[in-house]
Amino acid sequence: MGSWGQWDMNFAIVGRGISGITLIIALFLGACGSVQAPQQSSAPSQVQKNQSYTEAELNQRIVHRRAVDAVIWGMPLVSEDAVKQAYFRDGKATYNDIVWWPKGGDWKNQSPTPNVNTRYMYFFINTKNDGPVVVDLPAAVKGASFYGTIEDAWYVPLVDIGFEGKGGKYLVLPPDYTGKIPSGYTVVRPKTYNTMTLLRSILASLSEEDFSAGNALCKKIRIYPLSKAANPPEQKLLDMTGIVYNGLVSYDESFFVGLSRMVNEEVTDPRDLQMLGMLLPLGIEKGKEFKPDAATVEALKSAAAEAHAYVVSKATTDITPWVPGSKWILPSPPITMPSNFTWGAKNYFDVDARGIAFSQYFCPTARLGTGSFYFGTFFDHAGNPLQGENSYSLHVPAGVPVREFWSITVYSLETSSFFLNSPRLTVSSLDKGLQKNQDGSVDIYIRPKAPAGKEANWIYTPAGQKWFPWFRVYGPEKAVFDKSWTLPDFEKLS
Repeated sequence: MGSWGQWDMNFAIVGRGISGITLIIALFLGACGSVQAPQQSSAPSQVQKNQSYTEAELNQRIVHRRAVDAVIWGMPLVSEDAVKQAYFRDGKATYNDIVWWPKGGDWKNQSPTPNVNTRYMYFFINTKNDGPVVVDLPAAVKGASFYGTIEDAWYVPLVDIGFEGKGGKYLVLPPDYTGKIPSGYTVVRPKTYNTMTLLRSILASLSEEDFSAGNALCKKIRIYPLSKAANPPEQKLLDMTGIVYNGLVSYDESFFVGLSRMVNEEVTDPRDLQMLGMLLPLGIEKGKEFKPDAATVEALKSAAAEAHAYVVSKATTDITPWVPGSKWILPSPPITMPSNFTWGAKNYFDVDARGIAFSQYFCPTARLGTGSFYFGTFFDHAGNPLQGENSYSLHVPAGVPVREFWSITVYSLETSSFFLNSPRLTVSSLDKGLQKNQDGSVDIYIRPKAPAGKEANWIYTPAGQKWFPWFRVYGPEKAVFDKSWTLPDFEKLS
C-alpha cells in the first residue's frame, strides 16, 4: 500500500478516544526518527532600545541627508544655471545675446574646465519666454571655423553645430511643441525650456589674418525668436576680456537657491517626481518660494560641503581607464561613453556618475571624439597626486595625431577651473614661441616658477593646491582611438 496507505490507517484511529492531533504528531516523529521539535527559548525576547532623538534632531538629520543627495542629483541643473547667472550678472547679457572671449580668455573665466586655446562663446535660450528660437550659424571660411553643442538645462547634449565647417539654421523648440515648423531648419527638441550653447571659434593659426577672419565670422551669427524671423534684431556680442566671469557652483546654502529656481522654472521629467518629493523637507517645492529658516540653512550649508567633498574625491577614482598601465584616463565615469552623456543603463539611471561628472566639466559634445577628444589625469607616473608645490615634466612625442592642434591646460582640483591670478594657464601646439626638441617632440614643465629659458613651455601651479590637467586634441585622428599613439605620464622632477 505504500506510505499513503499507512497514513490512512493512522487517521482511522482518531475515533477511538485518542487525540487525533497528538497521535498524528507522535506517529510523524516516530516515522522521522531523530528529528526533534523546535525548542522555544525560556528567555524573554529582547527589543533593542532606540537611540533617543528630539523631533528637531530628526528633522535636521533628514534635511542633511536629503540635501547631500539633492546636490548630487541637481548638479547639472545648478551648474548650468551658475553659468547662466554669470551671463546675466557679469556679462550684462539677456537671453539670445552672446558673451565671448575674442582674445582667448584668461583665469578670469571661472567656468568649469574652460579652454583658452579656442575662443569661447556662450549663449542661452529660453523658449518659455520666446517660443521657438533660431540659431543661424555661418559656414567656415579659410582660417576660421566653429565647433559647439546645444545643451538642454541638464547638460544633455542635443546637437553638435559647426562640425566639419558646416553652417546652418537650427530651430530650438519648447518642450512638447505642436505648432507648425517651417522648412529650412534643423529642428532641435529639448525637454527643457532653457538651453545653453557653448560655441568655440577655432582659428587655423594665431596670425592676424586668421584672427580677422574669425572675428568677421563671429559677427555673422544670429540668434532670435522665430516670431522675428522677418526682421531679426541686431545681434549682441559682449566682450568678456578682463572681466571676472564667475560661473562656478557655490557649495553652500546658495546651491539650493539655484536648485529651487530651476525646479520652478523648468518642466518636470516624470523620472524626477520621486526626487522632487524628497526635496520637500528642504523647503523646495514647485510653485512655492524657497524660504528656509536658520536651522535649515545651517543643515544645507553643511550638506553642500559634504557633497562637494564626495564629488571631488570620486572624480579622481570614478574614471574611465584608457591605455592599460597609463595614468592618463578619460576624466569621466565609466558610464559616460556607453550612455553618450545621458547616464542611463539597462537597469538604472546613474545619478551619482552624472553628479560627479558635472562637478568637473560642462557642455559635453553630442558626438564625443568627432571634433575633439580629451584626456586627463590626477597622478604622476609613480601614482602620487599632482601637487602644486612640486615640479613636473611632460614629454609630448612628435606627431600628435590631430588635424588641427593639441593643448594642455591645468585646473584646480578644488574648483575645476583656473587658479586665481594664474600667469600661465596652458601650452598649445599653436603657440608661436613653443620650444620643440630636434625630433619635433615637446617638453612641458608644470611648477610654481618657470625654469630659466623655458617660459614658453611652462604652466603655473600654486603651492599647497592639488591640480589636474586636460590634454585636448582637436581634429583627433585614428591613432588616438586605436591607442597606437599614447602620451607618457607626468614625471616628478627632483
